[in-house]
Amino acid sequence: MEPTTIIQRLLGGKLAMDLQEFELPKQRSVSIGSNMGHIEKHVYYWEPKSLRIRTINWSYVFLAEYLPYAYGVAIATVGSLMISQLYMWRVEDFRRAWYLVQEPLVMQVIGACALIIAYLNQHKPSVYCLDNLVYKPPADWKVSREEVLKMLQAQNCFSENSLEFQRRILENSGTGESTHWPPGILGSRDGKTEANCNMAAARSEAKEVMFSLVRDLLKRSKVKPKQIDFLIINCSLFCPTPSLCALVCNEFGLRQDVRSYNLGGMGCSANVISVDLAKQLLENRPGSRALVISMENITQNLYKGNDKSMLLQNTLFRCGGCALLLSSRILDSMRAKYKLLYTFRSQLSDDNSYNCVYQKQDENGNSGVALSKDIVKVAGRAMRQNFVQLGPHVLPVREQAKVLCNHFLVRVLSIAKERGWPLASRFATPEGYTPNFSKGIDHFCIHAGGRAVIEGVQKNLKLSDRQIRPSVQTLHDWGNTSSSSIWYETDWIERFGDLHPGERVLQISFGSGFKCNSAVWVALRVDRSKQGPGFAFCK
Repeated sequence: MEPTTIIQRLLGGKLAMDLQEFELPKQRSVSIGSNMGHIEKHVYYWEPKSLRIRTINWSYVFLAEYLPYAYGVAIATVGSLMISQLYMWRVEDFRRAWYLVQEPLVMQVIGACALIIAYLNQHKPSVYCLDNLVYKPPADWKVSREEVLKMLQAQNCFSENSLEFQRRILENSGTGESTHWPPGILGSRDGKTEANCNMAAARSEAKEVMFSLVRDLLKRSKVKPKQIDFLIINCSLFCPTPSLCALVCNEFGLRQDVRSYNLGGMGCSANVISVDLAKQLLENRPGSRALVISMENITQNLYKGNDKSMLLQNTLFRCGGCALLLSSRILDSMRAKYKLLYTFRSQLSDDNSYNCVYQKQDENGNSGVALSKDIVKVAGRAMRQNFVQLGPHVLPVREQAKVLCNHFLVRVLSIAKERGWPLASRFATPEGYTPNFSKGIDHFCIHAGGRAVIEGVQKNLKLSDRQIRPSVQTLHDWGNTSSSSIWYETDWIERFGDLHPGERVLQISFGSGFKCNSAVWVALRVDRSKQGPGFAFCK
């Protein structure tokens, strides 16, 4: 048997590939094709990551798939041996055991073991994602860019300058010809009828998105509604009474003691906030499950004024949603798709950050969301704060060392120039070092808020076009679906991104306030049936 085969059998998958990549040049790429018919080139290939991080990631897969079985076998074996021994004991043997237990040394050993067990039980349980699902609207919800402009013109409220402005924004937005709008607005396809934006139409859109997601997710995961302990729904702009949580509880008959949380006004970063909330709840109640639903409602949020800063929402936001089933049960780890490693949240509180995404009324009383021109700069500052927290947890040691050395050198030279030290002026202060997050992260899911946002993140993190491909394709195929966009990107990676067990997925989202939130997942199980046509390795 060849040595390579032995290594692959012992270590499995990508860890064995890492060992080979230290000696072999990188000559691998992935040819991808999608059912949309617009990906026809080599866009995704694998790069060797830190061996230490790769080993840790593979250990998550091993623990999730095999450790519960090992526990069961060990307990059954020890129990069988104890029963067989006790069955053969006599009365005198029990007396000797009792006297032995009363020995001080034995009591100390038992006490030490009890303390170790108690300490280990203090550790919070891991959080797993059993399944994730994104909403795929019906075919009759699909709209082209020309149809969007036609429906906007039918509202009879936009000036010629506003319509031309929205046309230019659509052409440069990065959205394609197959995004979706809700039925309440689709009535304007004839170019004459005004959109139906009342409460009933908005609630109908919410029902269609949420009910479809929950029904399919429970069916795929084989979990009953009564087995849900926590329900978390985030929808930033649509907060009816009764709440969206009450709507889901009523439809699916969730338990009377289910803990429900309805989050509003949190913007496009609300999914990570919901996941972080679910994480806290599941960790403090081991053995429970949480259903997380993220969506945005378009029906009542069509801006009908002529303020250019508020017209952007008409051209970017589209229908969509996602649902996740999270669990802190050990047995659920054996069938989970992902394990949640970290969640990080950062909040900017200055006036400029607070006002860069702001819901308000224009001078004519039309409600909408105004987007500031500084949103990309603000997002960059928020992301920088977030990644300061993220870096030590995902970067290999050598990348962290480079950051520290760069920071130390910049600091020393700055002090030297301020104090006028000899020869200090001859040295130029080096630029800040941006660590290579590709050494600790395999796949990037950047919130598809718009082309400028994606390109801004790409520039700040120095990512390649290949690494932002999931975000670009999600924006093209679905538009900005708000908080659910990062899971459309994750779904794209599952289909076309060559996802392997043990690989890390980083989700980055931005929201009003201003917030930047991130979550790191490690893949435990990959559904190969989801991969699209044309998926193959080429050497």
